Amino acid sequence: MKILVTGCSGFVGRHVIAQLTSEGATVVGSSRTAMKLIGAEHVAANLIIPGAAAALIDQVQPTHLLHLAWNAVPGKFWNAPDNLDWCAASLALVRAFHDSGGKRAVLAGSCAEYDWTGDGRLDERTSPTNPATLYGVTKDALRRMVLRDADHHGHSVAWGRIFWLYGPGEAAGRLVSDVAVALRDGGKPEVSSGTQRRDFLHVADAAGAFISALRSDYQGIFNVCSGSGVPVGDVVRTLSEAMGRPESVRFGARPTDPHEPPLLYGTVDRLHSDLGFRPVFCLREGLADTARWWFRTAAQYEKPSGRA
Repeated sequence: MKILVTGCSGFVGRHVIAQLTSEGATVVGSSRTAMKLIGAEHVAANLIIPGAAAALIDQVQPTHLLHLAWNAVPGKFWNAPDNLDWCAASLALVRAFHDSGGKRAVLAGSCAEYDWTGDGRLDERTSPTNPATLYGVTKDALRRMVLRDADHHGHSVAWGRIFWLYGPGEAAGRLVSDVAVALRDGGKPEVSSGTQRRDFLHVADAAGAFISALRSDYQGIFNVCSGSGVPVGDVVRTLSEAMGRPESVRFGARPTDPHEPPLLYGTVDRLHSDLGFRPVFCLREGLADTARWWFRTAAQYEKPSGRA
């Protein structure tokens, strides 16, 4: 088994590479710029350049593909024009992989593919898709094309819909990372009342879920989530306690977006039963792990681009 992981420098990708190499797997990571990976080969490739995806597959000749690369710049990716480029590049990558004789492909989708106007329960089998953003539309379009092609030609493909992730290495501009940095540096982060409930999962568990999918024969969609909706305010409160500064958070200092759904969470039957994967971290332990990481990197905080 030779595994190609695109987006290896991204939030999920770094954890995937670490877990795979610790297990002794043969791994090739790919991202836009050259970098050194411990225990794995790296190939630089800008996949949205025409022909780059096919060239990458031709060079690596992987038996297994985990495609994570996409534009994920916080606050900007939802309606970025290059979502269209990523959709086209991803389709070219998967086609080249199958044409080269690749055995198994797993791709990262998003809970943004779902219709968020229902009761908040998002199930792979029964919940409709009706994306509200260009990001969600292009992910959903890619999913439809890739899975239909897989059904028609007998390819082995799975699609993991990522929910709300947190953990070590998270980019600036997201809830947990921004609150953690402010608390670590003596600030008083301003947040909303946090009554909206979301499904949070530690990034290492998300990486583990994708690796389990890659090694399984399950085909189709699976949610990458915890299976429960937690008030955002509880997440911030638990993080602030782990960082020793619960009194510093200013709840209600920012307004809650009236258009935000009050509840969004995913079902995990497929993740647990079909893939045989269960998370290692509960939310409290995961946020404590995250807090420790932010303290360790106090002098090294940068603002990653979010692109991989």
